[in-house]
Amino acid sequence: MTSGEKIHRQSDMHPAPDDAVRLAVRDTNRYKIGEVAALVGMSSESIRYYEREGIISPERNPLSGYRYYSAWDINVLIKARSYRQAGFSMEEVVSIMNGFDTDTVLNRLASKQAELHQSIMHLAKLMYQLKEDAARMEETADAIGSFRFEYRPPMHFLQTQQGYALIASQCRILSDWVKDHGAFILPGGVYEGPSPDDVRYGFFVEDAKLEEVDYHNEQELEAFPGCFCLASSFYSGTGTPLCYGSFQSVLSYMEQEHLEIAASPISRIVHMARDGENAYRSLHQLWIPLSGKSSAHLRPKDMPIEEMLRDLGAYPFGSESLL
Repeated sequence: MTSGEKIHRQSDMHPAPDDAVRLAVRDTNRYKIGEVAALVGMSSESIRYYEREGIISPERNPLSGYRYYSAWDINVLIKARSYRQAGFSMEEVVSIMNGFDTDTVLNRLASKQAELHQSIMHLAKLMYQLKEDAARMEETADAIGSFRFEYRPPMHFLQTQQGYALIASQCRILSDWVKDHGAFILPGGVYEGPSPDDVRYGFFVEDAKLEEVDYHNEQELEAFPGCFCLASSFYSGTGTPLCYGSFQSVLSYMEQEHLEIAASPISRIVHMARDGENAYRSLHQLWIPLSGKSSAHLRPKDMPIEEMLRDLGAYPFGSESLL
């Protein structure tokens, strides 16, 4: 029987042999467990649990053994279900409803309200993160073959691989991140030189998201301050090690424009997936830090380079499309 179907009277389903029981069966305010379960949206097992714990007390037919539930029982179960929908466990529901101590109930409700508030805030941050991820992916995919100047946000880096082997000592931190906060970290690499052996692999978390990953031991991480960069994007795939050659077109443009690398380039992977049999493909967001000399001709008119760079540390510099 579904919750939308009419609840039948017990007398229609299980006639009783004697007058006393027959009278109870014909009572329209008495229902069997299956009917109650359908009405309140609980399993029969849950209803029996609440009966064992004493928050409801159905009548029992001494001859058939059937339980019959009253309107009181049904309303108590509906209230129990409302507590369950608010996030209380069955044990907590029993504790709340097995007595009439309103102070205890109020304390439990306040505690659950705080939990729900924290959950809602976390979900809101996840929703905003997904919005950021979508914008980042679209921007990175559209940037293939083009370059722009932009401010790279400050972030921290956890190296988790030496080549393609995991670094055991870093797996504890990575595991803590991934279990509950994987949405706020991105894999990527630090390019300390031109060859594949110069690339360090790991995960980046922006400084603004350190609180989201609930990580405060920053000395275990490597800091990458925000800086002015030439930004672009590129694809990588299985069988092609990451190196400067992965973004050679960007380096060629820098040489053409006499731009100088100020620090190690970094790339973050904004999307990865299997692309054919036994092959993976990744989309990278690339930042190459520029020296002050290189960015001098990019500053707004009449603004000293020192002031521009100082401002860049305070807020993102407006992107300027070059191609």
